[in-house]
Amino acid sequence: MARAMAAGPAARAELAAAAALATWNAAVNRVVPSPAYVPANLAAAGLALAAARRSRVPLADLGLGRDRAGRGLRVGLAASMPLVAVVAAGAALPATRRWFHDERATAEGTGQALYHTLVRIPFGTAAAEEAIFRGALLGLLLQRGSTARAVAVSSALFGCWHVLPTLDTLTLNPVGAVVGDDPARTGGAVLAAVAATAAAGLGFSWLRLRADSLLAPVLAHAAVNSSAFLAARLVARSARR
Repeated sequence: MARAMAAGPAARAELAAAAALATWNAAVNRVVPSPAYVPANLAAAGLALAAARRSRVPLADLGLGRDRAGRGLRVGLAASMPLVAVVAAGAALPATRRWFHDERATAEGTGQALYHTLVRIPFGTAAAEEAIFRGALLGLLLQRGSTARAVAVSSALFGCWHVLPTLDTLTLNPVGAVVGDDPARTGGAVLAAVAATAAAGLGFSWLRLRADSLLAPVLAHAAVNSSAFLAARLVARSARR
């Protein structure tokens, strides 16, 4: 009976979190204009952390303990280096280079590229998403169940978070040419993206728990996304030569 009572609040918390995330995901991908992306996502992250604090989640469970920032920095940097190396290898190898062709990385000039690399990706994407998923959401779920369950649920929701972005960008890289207008292939591509980003969520959660700091997954997330963006620009430039 006690387990059933405990499972009830946990399930309700997960459903509420999923509904809130779905609502904000639709807004940020369909309503919020591009110039407002960074402040809007950071504001959403701040509200998520504030809601978790109002639910009495300790700062330590949000990954915001000041005494763990140094460890978070070390773990994050240590994880970032091999991740960037993997991205660089993928862009350099002929077998995988074509997957780095992305119109988003080449459609704008150098100034916008620097903005994406140094501001939009690290703050609007990495910091905001990590605060939401590995900070507020993971912290709330840790209060209501086991660590394994909290990691699994937050990572699954992180995967679902990427459904709309995947649909929006299928035509911007070689995946779109393979998918075409086939609904089955489109669904398969979306499921693959959800699975891949959920797996990334597991890795980011591991970093968060290992470092006991949100800084570790923020650095790793920013390193992967920013290096992939830069790699796409370099691949496009080399193809034009």
